[in-house]
Amino acid sequence: MTDTQFRGESPADPAVAAHRRKQALAHGFSLAAEEYDAANGGFFNPIGARLARLAGLRTGDRVLDVGCGRGAVLFAALGEVGPDGYVVGVDLADGMVRATAAQAAGRGLRNVRVRVDDAEALGFPDRSFEAALSSFAVIFTPDPVAALSSLRRVLVPGGRFGFTAFGADEPGWERPGAALNAFLPPRMARLRQSRASRYNALGRSPEEAADLLHRAGFTDVRSHEHQAVTHYPSADAWWQAQRAGGWRAALEAIPAARLDEARQAVLAELSRLAAPDGGLRRRTAVRYTTVLRE
Repeated sequence: MTDTQFRGESPADPAVAAHRRKQALAHGFSLAAEEYDAANGGFFNPIGARLARLAGLRTGDRVLDVGCGRGAVLFAALGEVGPDGYVVGVDLADGMVRATAAQAAGRGLRNVRVRVDDAEALGFPDRSFEAALSSFAVIFTPDPVAALSSLRRVLVPGGRFGFTAFGADEPGWERPGAALNAFLPPRMARLRQSRASRYNALGRSPEEAADLLHRAGFTDVRSHEHQAVTHYPSADAWWQAQRAGGWRAALEAIPAARLDEARQAVLAELSRLAAPDGGLRRRTAVRYTTVLRE
């Protein structure tokens, strides 16, 4: 098994498996695009802002945001580079691109662009950017070697790349996902049941990420973890946040006749994690990694 294949997919044709993986990601996040920021911005936006600060962006920099989603990194980076810089956001999900472009236009921002593009084959000229960032996105690409090669090509020598990945799960929080997995089609369940199947080498461990980054021509690898805390007023609020986020495609795959049964199974697990007032507090380890292009 290589990094061009996601474990759980058929190894017979890795190109087909990778294409299907990208299609599924784009479809799921497009479905969630309109609700995504309202439901999950409280988690993603502070992380995007922290990543933009850690990347050491400078006034006037040209910045690429890979997997921009609803702009958690995009808008934070814009604040760092100022009116003399610009930020381009790319995403596989056309729904995310439309929603974020409309948001930028609504703010009257003129030094922002958002477009559909693929991290593994970025459609920009060589040396187009001083920095590239990717929060919880490049860790999912089926071929991280191709993605890093593409990113290195579009960065100037000495340019910076920074990304985020999930750290270890907080004990107990694997149970709601496992309960939901029981209702998914087998192939999709396999893709969600372990870190090795969900993420590529950039997202699996700091050691694997550092090795891959060095081999791709990046230096000065720096990585640290920071805990993000998310508050949900109720188990229903948690469920809605998943529906408006990365679980959307999985929920769409559950037969309609069983969706309420799945929801009740998940809520039962969440009740074990709830505070006396019914609220939920989840601590999520987030790994920040920054590197330099040789």
